[in-house]
Amino acid sequence: MILRLATPADAAAIWRILEPVIRAGETYALPRDMSESEALAFWMGEGREAFVAEEAGAVLGTCYLRPT
Repeated sequence: MILRLATPADAAAIWRILEPVIRAGETYALPRDMSESEALAFWMGEGREAFVAEEAGAVLGTCYLRPT
């Protein structure tokens, strides 16, 4: 498994991971009805570095880092 910087090409895979988490409303203090474009702008937006965990060409996880 590798951890690498996310690219715009990863957006669909990141959304597949984020959508159920956002809809459940149990992990992040984000609106449960947040749109895909809003979620990706939040996750991959300015001031953040988004990463994906990838194995055999499949994105299995994602995270982001930001300065505090």
